[in-house]
Amino acid sequence: MRVVRIAILLMAFLLLTHPVFSRPEYMKNFKEFPEDVKKCTLCHIQSSGYGGLNAFGADFAKIKSLTPELMQLDSDSDSFSNIEELRAGTMPGNPESYPGKRTPDFTAWIAVIGLVVAALFTARKT
Repeated sequence: MRVVRIAILLMAFLLLTHPVFSRPEYMKNFKEFPEDVKKCTLCHIQSSGYGGLNAFGADFAKIKSLTPELMQLDSDSDSFSNIEELRAGTMPGNPESYPGKRTPDFTAWIAVIGLVVAALFTARKT
């Protein structure tokens, strides 16, 4: 039984700390930009890649390439062009993410909370 608990704890840790990256075939277009933007939320509403496209993702899907036209657009209407946001490492499809203000990354907090819950669950059972 102890082995099962340790396995669950290890799986929780791995799942919660695994970085989420966009599909490689799409990210080849963004290789010159900071790693901060190479996530599913660059084009999608949800970090899982589900939930539809955000404003930048919709514009990218229409144009099908990183053209000068797409780079000059302000997809999320936050007063910064897509190219300004990409160079700054912010998300051009999220109006809450713009140069000078970062979108918080909750991955580390989720991992810590998951580990604490798993540890409490394991400790309670022993």
